[in-house]
Amino acid sequence: MAEANVYKAQSISIVTLGVESVERSVAFYEALGWECSPDSDPKMCTFMLASNIVLGLVPYDFLANDALLPVDPKARYNGFALAINGANPEEVDALFKRAIDAGATPHQQPQFKDWGGYDGYSGYFLDPDGYPWEVACAPFLRLSEDNRLLPKTKAEM
Repeated sequence: MAEANVYKAQSISIVTLGVESVERSVAFYEALGWECSPDSDPKMCTFMLASNIVLGLVPYDFLANDALLPVDPKARYNGFALAINGANPEEVDALFKRAIDAGATPHQQPQFKDWGGYDGYSGYFLDPDGYPWEVACAPFLRLSEDNRLLPKTKAEM
């Protein structure tokens, strides 16, 4: 008898960002409403808690050296963006404003968009280290009460 599904999919348990100043980044993310965990050690990893994910903040050079990656040159764009979803355009606007007030750099004001045949509303800001964050409303997808994005599963089709 063959074992069914020996390898189960794992979830992402933490997103870790290499930052120039852990203290500055902690202040920024706290201003967005995230909580700094008492389990943090700024020399190793600072854990910022949201209702649905942990964001790790690590000194930039420390993370690069730990991963055996070059410290320079720093890429402006690495092919990814982080995202915060809102329930509607008004919430997206409020989240975007909160980020700018906390010290983010506005990159693209929230606006209505066509995502390949799907209507949405989003904008982008850059955190203090230049990481791109999208603030979006995707009305064709569900959000949980803790703002996790809930695309349909195959079983729900």
